[in-house]
Amino acid sequence: MSRRAAALLRLLAFAGAACATTANAPRHAAPLDLLATAPGRVRVLVFTSHECPIANSYAPTLRALAIRFAATPVDWFVVHVDPDLTDAAAAAHARDYDLPGTVVREPAQAAARQLGITRTPEAAVLVDGALVYRGRIDDQWAALGVRRAEAGQSDLADAITAVLNGRAPATARTEAVGCLLPEPLL
Repeated sequence: MSRRAAALLRLLAFAGAACATTANAPRHAAPLDLLATAPGRVRVLVFTSHECPIANSYAPTLRALAIRFAATPVDWFVVHVDPDLTDAAAAAHARDYDLPGTVVREPAQAAARQLGITRTPEAAVLVDGALVYRGRIDDQWAALGVRRAEAGQSDLADAITAVLNGRAPATARTEAVGCLLPEPLL
């Protein structure tokens, strides 16, 4: 990616990420580059929509994963792609669903497009600035309207575990089941 494209992506992420908070953390004062990773850290981005019931159903799973990997160098970001969502509404959604990590608004969906994200919820795992996994959180949802009692495959957890152990995930891409991304704010 060219420097200009990277700068534009950072600018769009900042413009769309006017809200970047956790339940107990202050807003980011500086632009947040969603695709940047610190050396030795794993970045997990979970793209969500407050209006998507499938995305909302994953809140307990995401909390459990954040707890499971709490003592590891994993940074969690919940990325709201809703163009009409306000800062206050994003913060309220995060509180209501007890979402883990940093909550970011990305109404222009620049990072989502760059990563090939098409649905909510859909996860991306980045290491050293490179995408190593994109897809579903697990196979709990077999199809729209078809939910299993429990997941048989924990794709996101498996990807995180692999990279923490210095390996590439066994599966780099899976198909997420959920809501299509809304039209972005341009």
